[in-house]
Amino acid sequence: MKFSKVGHPFYQSLMLCISLSIFVLAGCSSSDDDGTGYVKFYNASPNAPGIFLTVDENLDDDDDDEIEVTYSSVDFTEVSGNNALDTDTYFIELAWQDEESSDRSDLEIIYEDSVKIKSDTISFVALTGDVREPEVLRFDIDVVDDDDDDDDDLFNVRLLNIHADIQEVDVYVSKDNETFNEAEFLATASYQDLSDNMKLEQDQYIFYITLPGSTDVIYTSVDQSYSVVSQYIIVLRDNTGVGSSDFTIDSIGINGITELQDVDSEAEFGFYNAISSNDYLPDYQGKIDIDVRIGSTIKVEIDDLVKGEFSESTITSNGDYAFDVLNSDTSELYIKDALLSLQENADNTIFLYGRKDAIDDDEDGDIDENGDGIVDDYEIVIKSLTLTKSSSSSIYSHGVKVVNLANSEDFSRVTFYFVLNDEIISTADNLLSVLQENSGSLTLLNNTYDIYAIAAIDGTDIVLDSMQMVLNETSQEQYLIFEQDENASSGYKMLLVDQTSVD
Repeated sequence: MKFSKVGHPFYQSLMLCISLSIFVLAGCSSSDDDGTGYVKFYNASPNAPGIFLTVDENLDDDDDDEIEVTYSSVDFTEVSGNNALDTDTYFIELAWQDEESSDRSDLEIIYEDSVKIKSDTISFVALTGDVREPEVLRFDIDVVDDDDDDDDDLFNVRLLNIHADIQEVDVYVSKDNETFNEAEFLATASYQDLSDNMKLEQDQYIFYITLPGSTDVIYTSVDQSYSVVSQYIIVLRDNTGVGSSDFTIDSIGINGITELQDVDSEAEFGFYNAISSNDYLPDYQGKIDIDVRIGSTIKVEIDDLVKGEFSESTITSNGDYAFDVLNSDTSELYIKDALLSLQENADNTIFLYGRKDAIDDDEDGDIDENGDGIVDDYEIVIKSLTLTKSSSSSIYSHGVKVVNLANSEDFSRVTFYFVLNDEIISTADNLLSVLQENSGSLTLLNNTYDIYAIAAIDGTDIVLDSMQMVLNETSQEQYLIFEQDENASSGYKMLLVDQTSVD
């Protein structure tokens, strides 16, 4: 018996079942897209300030948005954590803070686009180039969840070359107790391309960079430990430090970043004489000599460094040195064998100053041997404080390192207020409290600031000095030095110095 398949009840039932099955399968397929993905931001723009990443499900001004979040700012060569998001398509913004408020509505947007967040995938966003004409790279990186990694003690690594002037290099790796002769080739890293994932055994490693096909090493990293199951991005970028190497590496992990300097990078250093004349330093006429040594061999001699002046800077091999400080006129030894440890690619300033200490000749802890309630005697001890200059070249904000070289029994700390035109001291948002013989730092947006150095003396806040500072796009990172000055009414003064001018 013949019948029409289309009109037959059995066929209709069969087609209904098939349709329902397809619907169910389609629903399952859709649910595969549900889950959690991540967005991670890396700031590799040398002249950028801290950059804020905003993720928004809808750019319209809608208070009902379920997802609208602005993450903490990320400075140059820093990276955010893996910020978890439900899988979906979002709008992202990159912006910098140009007012005192860090609210999203007050930020200056430099980039805006949409991004699809996929399940178990990291959307890696990198800001490169000049912040005024930024380049933004985006890569989707699968979250590696491999049981074999744990069993076999492996970790995962990808390469990213963002060096605009050397756009293709070969990268090798060796164990930390090996040399380039034992190194294994990892991959050729091309400009702005993220390499495929590679697995290495957990250990201490050294990275090497050569030009393509060459065996002449142009960069050798310090050794770095990779001792956990994780995944890393090895970013090859332009060296902004003082060393002559073209490259440095940012090793980016899940929750942080480590900069790997060229092990052979030079270091730079200079001295500042803040030693004031004092009755307890009778033969000091305001000048010192400094000898910098390795062992008994003098490497650098600095003669007649006058109070209030910086020496010329010296570029030398990184490593450990010693230095002596002497009175220029009498050759009296003020400091002997002080350690000067120079790290790769770093630029250091050594501040020399005097501290008045009570004399305890018999070292019994009693500085009033005759019991008259008066300290028997004092002496001036010459001390040193070493600071590393900032390598930032941000044009919209600038760092200030405050150096408190005061020596007073009347107060132990000084608070420095950076006051804007619409503020007074008591309402200033930017302030820094620094103990004597210590330093502190803060970052300020471009603006005009009135600076006040205030100490509490006998329960009263006293203004010890004040000055004005103007920061703009041409400004440099600053030292703010607070020290004795016998010509000042308070006995103290502030000195503002461009860190880059200390050469």
